[in-house]
Amino acid sequence: MGDDDLRLLERLRRNDRDAIAATYDAYGRLAFGLAYRIVGEAAEAEDVVQEAFVSLWRQADKLDSSRGSLRSLLLTIVHRRAVDAVRRRAGRPAVLLDSLEPLPSAAPDPLEVSSIAEEQRLVQGALAELPVDQRKAIELTYFGGLTIAEMAVQENVPLGTAKSRLRLGLDRMRKALAGAI
Repeated sequence: MGDDDLRLLERLRRNDRDAIAATYDAYGRLAFGLAYRIVGEAAEAEDVVQEAFVSLWRQADKLDSSRGSLRSLLLTIVHRRAVDAVRRRAGRPAVLLDSLEPLPSAAPDPLEVSSIAEEQRLVQGALAELPVDQRKAIELTYFGGLTIAEMAVQENVPLGTAKSRLRLGLDRMRKALAGAI
């Protein structure tokens, strides 16, 4: 985690109201892009991002730099909120991440693009090293938006087995990515 992130994280933990604005300035575009790719609608993506920042602010006293970067934590919250939003839209098809065109915006920051590409490469590499059943559990729940129960039904395995596959896969990924991201 960079020094700027560590300072922001500490300011958030001290309930510094300017810190949430600085966090939004640093990661708002990235958060919106992730939310938009998942929910597929700009207004809903804005709502998801707002919910994520409110959630981050509410749990600021519990933030721990040893559990990952501020950016990773925020994007995890955005991802979860976006998947929840998709699930609430019963009857409407989920938007696949790979099927969307990039958002029109100002020229992206080359350093941010490079950093994201490197993180994607590391995550994809860690995923590729997992046993097939664990990789599929992660892909279906995190990227496919399925609950663990839905994934168990789709994979035709008991719920306990589905939970174990997901937990073991996430543990292996966490160890493989420790210090890398």
